[in-house]
Amino acid sequence: MIQFAEVAFDLPLLEDTFTYEVPAGTPVGVRVEAKLRGRKEEGIILSLHHNEPSYQVLPIDKIVDKTPIINQEQIQLAYWLKEQYLASLGECIHKMIPTGRRHSKVVLNEEVSETKLLKLNEEQEKAYQNIKSDFGKDAVHLLFGITGSGKTEVYLHLIQELLQKTDKGILLLVPEIGLTYHIIRKLEAVFPGQIALLHSALKVSERFKAYTDLLHGRKRIAVGTRSAVFAPIQNLGLVIIDEEHDGSFKEHSTPRYHARQVALQRCRQNKAVLVLGSATPSLEVYHLAKTGKIGLQVLSKRPGVAKPPKVRIEENKKEARLIGSELTFAIKQRLDRKEQVILLLNRRGYSPLLYSETQKAYIPCPNCTSHLCYHKKGSVICHLCGFTDSLQRLETRLGEKLVMMGTGTQKLEEFLLESFPGTKVERLDQDSIQDKTVLTDVIGRLVGGEIDILTGTQMISKGLDAGRVTLVGVLNAGIGLGLPDFRAGERVFSLLTQVAGRAGRSDLEGEVLIETNAADHPIIRMALNQDYIQFYESELPTRQELFYPPFSRLVRILSRSKDEELSLKTIEEVHRILKKYLPEPNSILLGPAPCPFYKIDANFRNHILIKTTVQNKWREILKKEIRPLKLSKNVYLELDFDPLDLV
Repeated sequence: MIQFAEVAFDLPLLEDTFTYEVPAGTPVGVRVEAKLRGRKEEGIILSLHHNEPSYQVLPIDKIVDKTPIINQEQIQLAYWLKEQYLASLGECIHKMIPTGRRHSKVVLNEEVSETKLLKLNEEQEKAYQNIKSDFGKDAVHLLFGITGSGKTEVYLHLIQELLQKTDKGILLLVPEIGLTYHIIRKLEAVFPGQIALLHSALKVSERFKAYTDLLHGRKRIAVGTRSAVFAPIQNLGLVIIDEEHDGSFKEHSTPRYHARQVALQRCRQNKAVLVLGSATPSLEVYHLAKTGKIGLQVLSKRPGVAKPPKVRIEENKKEARLIGSELTFAIKQRLDRKEQVILLLNRRGYSPLLYSETQKAYIPCPNCTSHLCYHKKGSVICHLCGFTDSLQRLETRLGEKLVMMGTGTQKLEEFLLESFPGTKVERLDQDSIQDKTVLTDVIGRLVGGEIDILTGTQMISKGLDAGRVTLVGVLNAGIGLGLPDFRAGERVFSLLTQVAGRAGRSDLEGEVLIETNAADHPIIRMALNQDYIQFYESELPTRQELFYPPFSRLVRILSRSKDEELSLKTIEEVHRILKKYLPEPNSILLGPAPCPFYKIDANFRNHILIKTTVQNKWREILKKEIRPLKLSKNVYLELDFDPLDLV
């Protein structure tokens, strides 16, 4: 009897699957190559049957995998993703597997000597027991602990409990693998041979090896960044999302999922516990915990002799000074004592702005509503679209010498090397880590005491745990407060609190110096006090008044096209359709309006924002009315549920 397969392709199609003839014995879950509308495409078999369609069926061209690379739970999850984010089934299923072909050669991690777990203090033990009591149930807990309060130790005890007492698997999600060096080292030391690492810095062969080890049950603990939320873990029992507030858990291509929501769905499917850990939880998650919708476990002090750092503000209105006198003196003190320093400046490049005295204006990117930034070695770059030119060519074209303004991380690094000769300085930002191994190497050397000063952008605020770091300096701390986004204050507060937490994580006393020309700004003041509760209580009434999360859910519809008129026409057509469903007592429709960054990469962008308490109702409307729209191939329409970025 002829066997037929339903195949899903990684394309934005309205049809879920297409029927092909496959050889007898072909299993569900393998990738195949087949012709679709005259082109050769790669798809995945999602089901098999013997029901011959009434039309002519093509045979597949090739079976790519010897054995299945997805399991039944992932297929179910793909159907849920498709409904949740209004993407195609094929796009959803292809998000779950490592890209590329697998090869046999794999380099294993360096050996780590086995260690035992530390004893928990009273607060940690209470949190551990409360979470453990929910094992086997679909439950969610927020582990809300100040920076350095030992959340990692609680994670390790929970993992050990599941590994020893059950046959269940564990998933740990982190924002950035290279910056969670200490967690991975501890995991490998306590659970040798059980960790499967899943992240983009690995070679394809290594990713596939880790992925298939989980799929076949050879390993039970998956550790990775956002996309590891789809890891094929057998019998999932526990999901931990460390630094759950971090924006990197949100995907910016279709399907635009948030790892937290996918993790929640997987926990429901598997009767597993979800633990969300953070010192600065997202407002939505903390609100759920405060209103009793999820468990709240609090760690209010650092274990052992470690104490939270002292935080001070230095007002720096003189832009001419790169680093203020107080911070300069504090850095010198630490270097004399052979201690380490972290300096955060959330601006890449050498000089973030180039000024034309003729035009009395900053030089814009030709493709974006953004300014060009000068980088060392004579290049000017747009950080939105990647446009690059040489400064020399630009000045020749404009017929004038441009003035460099402001300070980026490259200029800061140069200044530190000149001001503190003989000091080992390293910089971590998007430019310095083009090769992902650099990140792990630098963090390893920081922890090993081989670096005196680490400087960089927001990435150095995440998860770093180096015992000899006693001073954290934040330069130009107000960057980001002026963005036209209701979450701008939350992001700045979180960044300042998180980076401050990198100081004084051992028996050495820590200090934080925040340099800003907005010393009286309430967000800066609350960050000075490291007071998340105060921030939450001051932010909540504003969110309620403006009907923003956690009091509503958002849906953003964005049109982009290189044709300005087409982008506008498309968003107006969408608005005309959606307006038919108003007034809706639980919803507000904003727009259409140009996005704050109106032009990115020569694409003109317009958007509509829906604030609502009935997101599912709008999901159905968009599915029925907007998704099937026959749009010009020169315009792209993004549907984003619970967007984190509104600019």
